[in-house]
Amino acid sequence: MIKISTYTRAYEACEAFFAETGQMPTIDAIKPLIGVNSPSTISSAIKAWKAALSQAVKKDQGVLPGVPASLTDTINALWQHALAEARQVFNERYDELQAQQADLTAKESILNDEAARIQQLLHLSEQKYQDEIAYLKKESARLTADSVILTEQAERYRAIAIEAEKDNAVLKETIKQEQDKVQRLLLRYDKEHDWALMRIEEEKDSHRQQTQQEMLRLQAETTRSKQAVDLMQAKFDMMSRQQEVNRDRFSKLERSLADEKLKMAKLTLNEASSQSF
Repeated sequence: MIKISTYTRAYEACEAFFAETGQMPTIDAIKPLIGVNSPSTISSAIKAWKAALSQAVKKDQGVLPGVPASLTDTINALWQHALAEARQVFNERYDELQAQQADLTAKESILNDEAARIQQLLHLSEQKYQDEIAYLKKESARLTADSVILTEQAERYRAIAIEAEKDNAVLKETIKQEQDKVQRLLLRYDKEHDWALMRIEEEKDSHRQQTQQEMLRLQAETTRSKQAVDLMQAKFDMMSRQQEVNRDRFSKLERSLADEKLKMAKLTLNEASSQSF
């Protein structure tokens, strides 16, 4: 049953092919029309169809017995000429379609290559942006950690400065007490003998020198502490500004990546639309 069905379809396809193209059917021409790859069955159908066509032509030649043979020959010649012109038009149109198909195939190949290239560029660009974003994230984390360390150091130096100020206050109080002591010694000076004068003066000078040296030392330590605090504050401010710059750069890179993806998507869509046309 399957062979008979294929034979019938091949036979009918021969008639349709001849009517449409004006050319004799072949196995290669009929096979795609019926969608079956059976050369022997198609060949049998073609032979049967040609035999039937030959019988029909012979039969048609005697349908009009009153028509002169010269007129019949003229009609046949016109028919053959019409068939030849139809074949020529069909062949030209077929060649044109083949050329268009080849051109479209070449364009499709070019578009596919370009799409692959664009996809590769998009991948490389995205990888580059991702690497730079990852680097900036690490750098931001490092700067944040450094900022925390600097803040802690600044707090320690502030504590040192406060402690130095407290020591300075104690020293001032000590100096005041020493001055009071000196004053008391001065008062004693008026009451003591002359031999005590030199001792008092020596003690005064000793206390004065020790007090002055201690004041100079504490003032120098206070100055160094303040300078260290100012330096750490400057470093902290610089790190904060750098962190803000990196944060802005990170945001710009994310926006650039989003714009690049949108641009590539539009380009791919346009190329797909061009390919469909």
